[in-house]
Amino acid sequence: MKKALLIAAVAASTSMPSLANDNYVALELGKGEHITSGLTGDSQIGEDLEEMRLFSIKFGHYFNKNVRAYGYLQGSASNETTYINTPGLLKTQLTSGEFGAGADYLHYINDQFYLLAGGNLGIYKSELEASNFGITATEDNTGLAAGANLGLGYKFTERFGMELGYRYTHYFGNEFKSQQFGNLNFDGFQAAYLNASYSF
Repeated sequence: MKKALLIAAVAASTSMPSLANDNYVALELGKGEHITSGLTGDSQIGEDLEEMRLFSIKFGHYFNKNVRAYGYLQGSASNETTYINTPGLLKTQLTSGEFGAGADYLHYINDQFYLLAGGNLGIYKSELEASNFGITATEDNTGLAAGANLGLGYKFTERFGMELGYRYTHYFGNEFKSQQFGNLNFDGFQAAYLNASYSF
């Protein structure tokens, strides 16, 4: 009887996530919308620039199975929009880059399935571009970005897992005010994301 209990305890301990002191790398894809404001933000141009896609890569460390921290690089872009202008065609697009650091708390439901919540702080650079008759005008902003995320994850193996979730990021001071763009503010974005991670 004692021998059976010992075997069961060993089996249970080996099936639990053993991520303490592990490093990890994650690739993430997302799709969502920019949050816009300002006079141009309420126009058709602002609405059409809301849809966006993002890609990020993270390098992090598990302090224990529940707490991890990471650094990240992220890029995002809106759809390129085209308008029949007088005269010519007006094309616009917003692209952004961001780097920073964040942390997550993981709550395990069982050995493989877990919920997570976290936050991040970074620096962004956004560039708004408009072209007409082959002439391109650009304007850019740099500032602070703060975000939060909620999600759920599944560990397929001890090393490989995937996560699905929601991410919100706020941009501080991302305002475009010029003759080309009017008054157009990109206050942040919200997006659904899917990532894959490998720990080592």
